[in-house]
Amino acid sequence: MKITGKTKVVGIFGDPVTHSLSPAMHNAAFEALGLDYVYVPFHVKLDNNADLKKAVEGIRAMNIRGVNVTIPHKEKVIKLLDDMHDSAKDIGAVNTIVNDNGRLIGYNTDGDGYISGLKEDLKAHGIKDFSLRNKKAVIIGAGGSARAILVCLIFEVESVIIANRDVKRARKLINALAEKKAMHEMRRTLWEIISENADAVSLKDISSHLQDADILINTTPVGMMGIGSLDIDLGKLPDRAVVSDIVYTPLETDLLSRARLRGLKTVSGLGMLVHQGAAAFKLWTGVKPDVKIMRDAALEALGEKKGQ
Repeated sequence: MKITGKTKVVGIFGDPVTHSLSPAMHNAAFEALGLDYVYVPFHVKLDNNADLKKAVEGIRAMNIRGVNVTIPHKEKVIKLLDDMHDSAKDIGAVNTIVNDNGRLIGYNTDGDGYISGLKEDLKAHGIKDFSLRNKKAVIIGAGGSARAILVCLIFEVESVIIANRDVKRARKLINALAEKKAMHEMRRTLWEIISENADAVSLKDISSHLQDADILINTTPVGMMGIGSLDIDLGKLPDRAVVSDIVYTPLETDLLSRARLRGLKTVSGLGMLVHQGAAAFKLWTGVKPDVKIMRDAALEALGEKKGQ
């Protein structure tokens, strides 16, 4: 990759950020398409809100074309932007910023990226026409990723349970979404569906909601870098259930390992990473990337990290 004064810069804001596979997959896609772009990670610390503000101001000052935003900045970054796309307004979290001639616009590609990655991975499991219709989903966590996935799932599934250690935070998430009056073409308003079909529980009370769950989704960072484990009895899940984790380092978290040993179908966070990244890529460049090239590059980088 040759970098010159004309090279456009994009990147990612997060804490931590060293684990990210995004630089590898985006730079591979840029190279494959012959685009004069480079993607770099920016470590923006959690414990200092002033750092996030300076980092966002730096997008303008350094004419950075755009950035992805990951844990823990997806919600805090909103007040620092000039405008938000409907995708981010509905969700109340931003994972992609586009610099439109100095005007910073927030988007959210997480939810659609999750659904695309889920269906692609289940197809690889032999489930060609997987549908979320009439399914019951249980989401662990109440952060920005949970918000994005809930908004995209809620129009398809029968019901969603949000389980979080702090149940008040889970209820706050549901209430915040339920208050939104965003209208979707030919569908009931988001707030009506959230109000009727979503509920919050404490993580310690999750077991009673697993018995008829079709899909269990971890949206927390527990398990990232092999650190931590979710104390959940997967034996409560029916045999048909799918267990999904948005963590992608490692590719198989403790949760997914236990689910696989239980005989359940599992989906890692790699598919979501690739598809939300591909959507961000198009927002920055106007060009649709090859998701296979992005996935292969991410897998290669993941292998290199494991070897370190």
